[in-house]
Amino acid sequence: MIAFANWFLIGFALDGAVSVLDDLLRAGPDPTALSALRAAIALAVWFAALGNFFLLALSPRLPKRILPPLIAFLIWCLLGAYPFATGLQPSETSALALSGIQLALALVTLCWIRLRSATHHWLLHASDLPRRRPRIGYTLRFAAATALIAPPLLAGIAGLSLSARIERATAGFMTFDLTGINSTAREYHREDQRIDLVGMVHIGDDDAYLDLFESFAGQSTLLLEEGVTDEDGLIGDGLLYEMLAGRIGLDVQPSFEAMLAEMPSSDTGVPMPEIRNADVDARIFEEDTIAVLGAATRLYRSDRLAPALKEFQATLEELGPEATEAAFRDLIDNRNTHLLGEIRAGLNDYQRIVVPWGALHLPGIEDAILGWGFEQTATSQHRIAAYQTILAALFSRDEAR
Repeated sequence: MIAFANWFLIGFALDGAVSVLDDLLRAGPDPTALSALRAAIALAVWFAALGNFFLLALSPRLPKRILPPLIAFLIWCLLGAYPFATGLQPSETSALALSGIQLALALVTLCWIRLRSATHHWLLHASDLPRRRPRIGYTLRFAAATALIAPPLLAGIAGLSLSARIERATAGFMTFDLTGINSTAREYHREDQRIDLVGMVHIGDDDAYLDLFESFAGQSTLLLEEGVTDEDGLIGDGLLYEMLAGRIGLDVQPSFEAMLAEMPSSDTGVPMPEIRNADVDARIFEEDTIAVLGAATRLYRSDRLAPALKEFQATLEELGPEATEAAFRDLIDNRNTHLLGEIRAGLNDYQRIVVPWGALHLPGIEDAILGWGFEQTATSQHRIAAYQTILAALFSRDEAR
């Protein structure tokens, strides 16, 4: 047991050192020079960490102040290293910093072992550890404590990490607080012209959408609608969110026409905005993008989430990373370019342009309009979905099963 724990300590330190070197080399002429070695060492360290966790449950001799912090660090990194590293993809700076923290943690651990060792060993030695025999009571208490503490703790860390990544990727156009998910609306002015960017998701609470769209009423307003057209039938019925929304107790985002018709202000003579589709047609997408959309459609329509998700991941792996890049380019970059053209054209005839689009689109749109001379003047938050609603729907599904 002690030998296996020492192999984990050595592997943890080696993983940190190779990771630091690999992150430094990524700025050089051969950015993948150590990638394969780094991945192999990291995999071995993870297996060693898992084995040592079980050894901790079996043997009271292994030091609880040394091994658990290192294992916890690996789990923290796996779950996103919240709040240290955010964004859908970690930046080069945050990756290097995390590698440096791992190496520093390894060196501190080895130094601490040497300072506490009567024989000045750098690694764990039997003579420095208490002589305690394995006991079934100890193992049961360890297992009970792990079962009680680990699930909510891991779920909380994973949730915080995911929310931070989404907020970073959307530049705050989608936010999370203690009770639910929010859409952010920001106003930008240039002389007498105004642009509203509103972060949207395609599923949420129906009443929340109605409250949000109440703010769109006004004279000389153009509302630019999101929605890829498909005149050639390349993506069939498109991405249908009804089944996904139903699983978590939410509603599919209604059409803009339906929401504006339900607004109380529509009966009081307040001018309603003109609605214009500002999206592209699917014929401009690359073949890989169509394939990714087809896989996503099957995922959304499936009533068995786990196998459908596995099929979706298998499809992405089969298509390769080039397909993912093509899909991002088509679905975000190219559509944003088209949308910016529609905003420019709309400013010739309207004083106010409202852009309620998916939150991932809006950071690029915001950068562009700020470059046109617009200045942000106001921001507001709108509740889209409450955690209570989602949890109630999930628990009711489990009880029904």
